[in-house]
Amino acid sequence: MKLHQSANHSTIFFILEPNELQDIPVHVAFEDEDTARAYLNRFNTLSDAQIVECHLNPGFYTDITRDCYFIQLNWQNEACIISRSNDLQRSELAIAGHYFFEGEQIFIYIMAVSENEAIKIALSIKDKAIMNREFTIAPAQIQ
Repeated sequence: MKLHQSANHSTIFFILEPNELQDIPVHVAFEDEDTARAYLNRFNTLSDAQIVECHLNPGFYTDITRDCYFIQLNWQNEACIISRSNDLQRSELAIAGHYFFEGEQIFIYIMAVSENEAIKIALSIKDKAIMNREFTIAPAQIQ
């Protein structure tokens, strides 16, 4: 479910300068990156400043009954890490059912009602990846 699906996806570029004396480190915002870079070049005294690209009015997931979980499983089915994520990018990965492998570990993004449900779904994805031979390790590594 998306809240906002505008065909006009805008991007805004903020100039940020970390500064303990200011509550909000935003100096200015621009509609294009070239202008933001020109600003930094013109005012080169902003030595710690950086350009941060943000999407204006992005669509986002609105199902409040499920949360985004990031789960790391190893080859032996042991849940190594599970954490809840609350940001747009990870939620989009979870909605898409994104997972990836590193060595003997599989990393999975999942939308679920609870941590227990997330682990069950992750184990199912891992088992399917093993059956499809997506998740394999060299025989010498199996103990």
